[in-house]
Amino acid sequence: MLHLEPREKSKSESAYSAIKDLIIRGNLTREDALSVNLLASKLEMSKTPVREALQKLESEGFVRIIPNQGVVVCELTVGEANYMYELRMALEGYLLRRVVPLITDEHIRALRLLLEKQRGAMERNDPYEFMEYDNEQHLYLHEIYYNPMIFDVMNRLVDRIYFGGIHALRLPGRMDATLREHVLIVDALEDRNLEKACQTLEYHFTKGLSSTTASVEIHLLKKG
Repeated sequence: MLHLEPREKSKSESAYSAIKDLIIRGNLTREDALSVNLLASKLEMSKTPVREALQKLESEGFVRIIPNQGVVVCELTVGEANYMYELRMALEGYLLRRVVPLITDEHIRALRLLLEKQRGAMERNDPYEFMEYDNEQHLYLHEIYYNPMIFDVMNRLVDRIYFGGIHALRLPGRMDATLREHVLIVDALEDRNLEKACQTLEYHFTKGLSSTTASVEIHLLKKG
């Protein structure tokens, strides 16, 4: 897989991971009054790594830093979900067309192993682990056909995509449906059927978008 070798995290990286995880899991929301001082106290860190972490999170769309006021969590919107899935369809649809002629039995075995891990997460009712394998399966296409610019764009969006996926999985039955859609994609790849692979990917993204937007709208209605 296309990952860097593990290394010890800096304090700012640790702060970044911790704050992002709190946002993704819904433990920090737009309603929370946040500041660098409050987060530094919560994480038992100095203000400098927290400030650096927040700057990175702002560049990724997770927070907005308001000078002299504080920090606001940026919740997912219907508009952002639409833009995200349009971009994914354009990039991953193109990538899939390059992947099909290159697919090998070894690639299929790797993809089916990820499907089994995803199934295990579903059986444990763990949407966070489920989405990790979901993203890993999508990014695995870059192992087969590597375009560094496409990979860079997708890698920078992967956490926001994860956030959107968690929203979608809040709908009853969406986890099971997502797994079945992934199985159909891998089946099409195993058959080396380009048309079917593209159709199943488009269907997967269409259902993912509708589930994400429905979840966002329900969340907004509950907030009143």
